[in-house]
Amino acid sequence: MAVAVGFAFADPGANRVVGALVHAIPLVLLAAILVPILLGIARRPQHGILWLAALVPYYGLLIIAPYRPPFAYGWKEGLAIYTLFWSLQSTPRRKRVAHPFPKVVQPILVYVGLGLIWMLFLHNTQGIVGFKVDYFWILLGVIVWRTPLDAKDRDRLISILMVDALITSALGLAQQVVGHVYLVGLGYSYNTNIRFTGSFLRSFSTMDNPFNFAFYLAFVMLIVLPQCLDDLGRLRNRLFLILSPVVIAALIFTFVRGAWLALAVGCAYLAIRRYRIFFLIAPFALIALLFVPGNFSESAFASGSLVDRQLGWTQNINKAAAVPMGHGIGTTGASGFKVQEVAQTSATVYEPDNQYFKALYEIGVFGLWFLVLLFVSLLWAGRAAEREALGLDRAWALGLSALVLGAMAASSVATWFEIFPNDLYLWLTLSVVVTMNRSPAQRPALS
Repeated sequence: MAVAVGFAFADPGANRVVGALVHAIPLVLLAAILVPILLGIARRPQHGILWLAALVPYYGLLIIAPYRPPFAYGWKEGLAIYTLFWSLQSTPRRKRVAHPFPKVVQPILVYVGLGLIWMLFLHNTQGIVGFKVDYFWILLGVIVWRTPLDAKDRDRLISILMVDALITSALGLAQQVVGHVYLVGLGYSYNTNIRFTGSFLRSFSTMDNPFNFAFYLAFVMLIVLPQCLDDLGRLRNRLFLILSPVVIAALIFTFVRGAWLALAVGCAYLAIRRYRIFFLIAPFALIALLFVPGNFSESAFASGSLVDRQLGWTQNINKAAAVPMGHGIGTTGASGFKVQEVAQTSATVYEPDNQYFKALYEIGVFGLWFLVLLFVSLLWAGRAAEREALGLDRAWALGLSALVLGAMAASSVATWFEIFPNDLYLWLTLSVVVTMNRSPAQRPALS
């Protein structure tokens, strides 16, 4: 045996074979995991939605993964397209509850249509990349409309959000303990992943930057809290409420004030509509601010970033006004940076940090108008569902309304739709709400 092994290492051809086998091991293990998942999605596309929601918060771990196949960075889009395919195939074979064509689709189609027109007009990398960044995740609405999530699916989705939020929050707080030097050693980069506010590290957890992580936590809290408060008798919900300070602490240490604003506005809406307990919590939160260390509060509430945003808006408002039909999608923000990355150029890209200004700059006054109309329509959809839904379904509707209001507020200081996974979870939540059965008799009992 020892002779055979020695011969293998002495022979270059045998070494190449052994090397290929060693490199194939991760692919074999990956296939062993993926094949059952993909088969399950083919049988029931709703599983694809749940898997996507469960795995998306960990997409940033690819940065430090020891092995990354060439297709790794497109796994989210690939999973969505695969699920879409089976959702289109499954409808003729499976009986599903018929859902009317939601009225909220009309402004969505118009808003997407403006982007599509620009993509066809530009007819280059900029148009394609810009359209993909800004509109791709609307596909989730199509998937859920074709294969709606039932009550058990929606309950599993809430459990997934709870668990993921707690795990990522714990890891985000752990980053404060291990420090930036350790994170650089893992493979993260300064100014891309690792950022600071004053002397404080901004937690980014399992994502690639603090902004994505912060808005994700704000989303989870707005969707999950109504579910918990409407069913306090359930152990899962009580445990999440007890552990929710971990999520809030992680959100604070991102130092993303746009996410704080979104959560505050959303919680204010929930308090006004149904959950008065938020009014009781607010005074204690204000009192707690009095005990925040001075260097922390100075960093958290420094006005420098807001001044920079206002300066950018002032400098570029004339450019936006000069072309009222817009400069085209993919010219600013994350889509603009992605265009430059694909084109391998180093041109300066303007970051507006304002979703309304981005719409005005890229797709003109009509784009800005339909963005506002889109937000209003999403809010209208949530409010309509609040009136019609019962039980935990109403909690979903309340969460959607709170999320939309939070997004409208945060869009004044952030390009909200470009901060992944904001758009993914918004379209997912909207599609879940508009496809919920309104008749209590049609709701299956939870296990």
